[in-house]
Amino acid sequence: MKYLIIALFCVAVFAGVASDEGDFLITADVLFCTEPYPPVTPPDVITYDDGSAYWITWEGQHRGVYFLPDEFYYPHLGCLVEGAEFWFYHHTSYPWDTSQFYSELWEGDLLGPMTNLHSFEVTATHYSAVTDEFPPDIWGIWGFWIIENTELSAGGWPSLLGDNSPNFTGEPRSFSSIDFIIWEPWLSGEASVNMESISKCSWGAIKTLF
Repeated sequence: MKYLIIALFCVAVFAGVASDEGDFLITADVLFCTEPYPPVTPPDVITYDDGSAYWITWEGQHRGVYFLPDEFYYPHLGCLVEGAEFWFYHHTSYPWDTSQFYSELWEGDLLGPMTNLHSFEVTATHYSAVTDEFPPDIWGIWGFWIIENTELSAGGWPSLLGDNSPNFTGEPRSFSSIDFIIWEPWLSGEASVNMESISKCSWGAIKTLF
């Protein structure tokens, strides 16, 4: 009986690790609209990931992060989203069929994207920052999505990088979707599909170059 309890405990622990929520390495460049003399300088970039790549994923045709500006700076009078940064990884065992994807900005909430504000075809590169600048006249966004749309690919390429830990909110902020209707929280871990792990050490060495 004692060994059965231990075995069940181990299964539960590893099952929890395998299904932890993680975040895609997608960063938003923002400009917060504030009072003339804010007490604290607002951030100019916001992200939910922990800065360390751990997983490569090609899950779903659409992969996106929902950003709630209030979680990064409050109070504010609105937010201008100036651009986005994505990180990709071309694994030799899972070659891309295309490097092209659509970088998209959508207004919306946690239920999903609602209004498309920007879509631009971008070329992904292996293990380096890929940026997209948004139009300069999109003001007053209170909640938004930045999405990698892989409709140009037959298999969800180019593959996006993600971390291996929940974000500071304790709630999912990275999601994937097959049909752009149902958005599922992205789960890191060995139990997930369309994923491969990489070395965190090699990531640290590369990221310091940028």
